[in-house]
Amino acid sequence: IGLSNLIMNSKPNSPHKLLLAAAAVATIAIACIFQSSISGGQQTPILRDPTQNQRRLMNLIKDPKTVMPRETQLMKNINTPQFGVLLTCSDGFFDLWLNWLIFFERLEIPDLPVFLFAEDEVTHARCLELLDQPRESGYRADVTCLPWDFVFEKKEGSGSLKAFSYNQMGYKLMMTHRPTVVKRLLKEFGRHIIFSDVDVVWLKNPITHIQQVFMNIDPIVHILGQSDKGKICPGFSVYRACPEVIKLIDMWQDDLSKGDPSMNQKPFNNVLDVAMSKGIPVPDHNGNTTLKKITAAFLPNRLFPNGKLYFEEMTDAEREGAMVVHNNWIIGYDEKINRFKDFDLWAL
Repeated sequence: IGLSNLIMNSKPNSPHKLLLAAAAVATIAIACIFQSSISGGQQTPILRDPTQNQRRLMNLIKDPKTVMPRETQLMKNINTPQFGVLLTCSDGFFDLWLNWLIFFERLEIPDLPVFLFAEDEVTHARCLELLDQPRESGYRADVTCLPWDFVFEKKEGSGSLKAFSYNQMGYKLMMTHRPTVVKRLLKEFGRHIIFSDVDVVWLKNPITHIQQVFMNIDPIVHILGQSDKGKICPGFSVYRACPEVIKLIDMWQDDLSKGDPSMNQKPFNNVLDVAMSKGIPVPDHNGNTTLKKITAAFLPNRLFPNGKLYFEEMTDAEREGAMVVHNNWIIGYDEKINRFKDFDLWAL
């Protein structure tokens, strides 16, 4: 308004009037850019206080340490953040993985590789067979199926792991593998990693939103995740490829190794709280160690709702705006599938 008044009161064809008009246009453009960076009126809240990959198949892996495609190393110095998606799956949860893949391929997201870590031999074989089949839509996601020995020593006759219930020991043991696989990809792939549970459905492309957060430099966001009771849910989370996050995952692995295997969410948030409040020791190129603090952020819960919010609390109109839905807050494999079916989120 002030600029408008000054322009109106300036003499016709005066240099000042032209300068003021240009300034007004620039101001409006900046305002539009700022507005477009906000999704649904929600900005990603920064947690400043801890009390807040056509596919690349790896049929033969002679040296698991050097299997990453060489061209991906070029991504490390690109300003626009580059991502890859990681999931882990056992044979008992294969239908959930297939449902995830169908919804994901419908989005036809370019330059977004997917890695599935097979928890057993049956899952690896089924995944390779699946990826050789034609798609109804004609679109294939760029999927790599990672066998067990991508990370761990080869285990013979692993067979098939059933769909364990939430509190069973087998399920908890599978959860302890996640940080190891995330760390391996972060160190060798050269992209930031989006970890997604298989009981998640991608309804819209979330990459633009995630990129905007990761392009922020004040502060730099290291961890981005779905909100669950005021804590980060590792079931849908994003990890920056940097030394600080590698060290954080080392601490997460160490915490998981203590005592009986447990769910990964509590140990993850325990080490995240420490990393945010006190910092973590990170070695530099000279071998010196410096304490560096981690910054984490929540994804907007209306765009990335958990199971309780989406299925129990949101209206039909609100659900239309959701990008990624996590079918958690419910116990049981069949129960998850039935809930997906009730809300038309089951593609099989």
